[in-house]
Amino acid sequence: MEKNTSRRRVSGATIAIVILSILLLASIGIGVTLAYFTASATVAGDITLGDPVTISITQGGASASTLTFPGDALPGTVYDQAIGISAPSEMTEALVRAKLEITNTDGASTNVDATTTGDWQLGEDQYHYYKGSINADDDIDFITAITIPTTLTNEDANKTYNIQVIVETIQKANNAANSVWTTAPEDWLSTYSPVA
Repeated sequence: MEKNTSRRRVSGATIAIVILSILLLASIGIGVTLAYFTASATVAGDITLGDPVTISITQGGASASTLTFPGDALPGTVYDQAIGISAPSEMTEALVRAKLEITNTDGASTNVDATTTGDWQLGEDQYHYYKGSINADDDIDFITAITIPTTLTNEDANKTYNIQVIVETIQKANNAANSVWTTAPEDWLSTYSPVA
């Protein structure tokens, strides 16, 4: 006599499907039930940023986009130049550094003697660091005289030298100079941008 095993297999498979369906429905029910115990909240606010840090370079008290040096220079020539820095009426308090770069028409660079006011400290990175800060409507003096190097020779005659005054400013707040001007003299940083 043969046993009918196909009926039991269908029966076992059916029972398994029914049990899995019940478990699936139970897990969905638990998930939906747990979703009732949730919460969320959102809050927003506006932050208004301060005025920008902007400056202009002046020559002889007037804003300059190009520096002018009259006549033909010779080694030892002194140009009495009042080159300064001016801040607009809306500006965040900032720290200042500046330097001179001089190159001739061949691309060679040379040193130049620049006389600055006593309000500047020369760093090893060749930047002059202002001993103080600049704020809205401030005018500060930088260079009072530029002396053409006496090391120039006949080989340098008739060459044009380009003098660039590079001025950089950074917000005084939040010790920005310590993060960005990493080559600044340590005593200058500790005085004008101390880390609290």
